[in-house]
Amino acid sequence: MMNTPLKFDHESRPKFQFERSDYRAHYDDLAAQILPSIARHAGLIASLIALALALACIIIPLMPRKYSAEALIYPKLFSRDQGKAVALASVDAAAIVTSEARLIRSDAILRAVATRLGVIPGGTNLWTTQSLDWVKAKFLPETRNHSPFDRTVAMLRNKVAVTNDTRSYLISISFTAPSADEAVRVVNAFAIEYLRDKAIQRKLDVVNLAEGELARQRAVYGDKHPKTLQAMDGLVAARLSLKDAMSVRDSSRDGVTSDESVKLAVPNRTPTSPKGFTILGLSFLSALLAGIGLAVWRDRRDNRHRPATGKKPRSK
Repeated sequence: MMNTPLKFDHESRPKFQFERSDYRAHYDDLAAQILPSIARHAGLIASLIALALALACIIIPLMPRKYSAEALIYPKLFSRDQGKAVALASVDAAAIVTSEARLIRSDAILRAVATRLGVIPGGTNLWTTQSLDWVKAKFLPETRNHSPFDRTVAMLRNKVAVTNDTRSYLISISFTAPSADEAVRVVNAFAIEYLRDKAIQRKLDVVNLAEGELARQRAVYGDKHPKTLQAMDGLVAARLSLKDAMSVRDSSRDGVTSDESVKLAVPNRTPTSPKGFTILGLSFLSALLAGIGLAVWRDRRDNRHRPATGKKPRSK
């Protein structure tokens, strides 16, 4: 038996027939089934919508109000040296802003802010709270907080948002609290602690420079020379200034209001939540969909249990 090669006609096209689904006819039939159900049960749908809106109007006044505050920080990318702007580092400015934002999120700043604010009310001695702490300690040890101070630090870490915009070199600190004054107090505490940390760093650099200058004057003139004594006085003054900067009492709000690199937050008495229009709109939409679904379900149930008519009687 000889094998004959298969020949294909490349010019002729295969004749395949695909069955196209008529989606428009399907949705037309579906609408023809749903619209009569909506018309028959319009009263039921309107009752559900009215009930949902009434419940929303009752719940909205009972929901707790939340207020937001925002403080802005402009990191210093240049320093003034003899009237000239000198870059603080040879790296990219966006990297400097990112590192400053990470500094604000660091545990050192968080703990300093928590120390400044004190223990923020949030935990109670109720048996429910104690039971929840026991469950966390047993099954979720990474979420356990051993003291009210640790709870405050954890709350600040989770709820305070620190964002940086690399295009405008701007750092934003925002927080939402049950009262406008508390939200402002928290974000301003972050801004003040950031400025305090930068001031300590600058004064520490001054101390290091004073120590180097004293060592240089001693090496050149000895211990009794007036220039050496003047360098010693400068070192003592620099250390006293550093000590004052590291004290909490020196880092009040009055010391940073004139700093142009920080815009402290002011209380905004308009709550950010709950959003009444959003809740009312969702309530209306959910009640409308639930009413339409219930109307269609009732009609299908009635059609299923309705006895068939028009059948021929059985012949005896």
